[in-house]
Amino acid sequence: SLFSFIKSLTGYKVFKNDRRPTSFDKKVLVWAGRFKKEEDIPKHVSSEVLDAARNSVRIKVCYIMIALTLLGCLAMVITGKEAAKRDHTLLRMNIEKKAQWRAEVEKDEAA
Repeated sequence: SLFSFIKSLTGYKVFKNDRRPTSFDKKVLVWAGRFKKEEDIPKHVSSEVLDAARNSVRIKVCYIMIALTLLGCLAMVITGKEAAKRDHTLLRMNIEKKAQWRAEVEKDEAA
């Protein structure tokens, strides 16, 4: 057929697995390192390339989340130890709050 003849001349395969990347796909492809700029991305990209780029970006995001979680845990440990040195613990805060409530109740009963 005419289409197969043109395909054999251009060396281009059928668009079965190729997709037109969206703007988000283009950002993913650039961030994954597949292309340098969004202008370098062709009109049609194979789904395998898109899947590989998505997987690598997914892994990068997971690494970032792991690092942020570890930093958050470290910050909580540091602030907790500093608060313990100042004797600013939850137990102390609860005792003070209950003493304040008792004082308010006694004041209300006296009035």
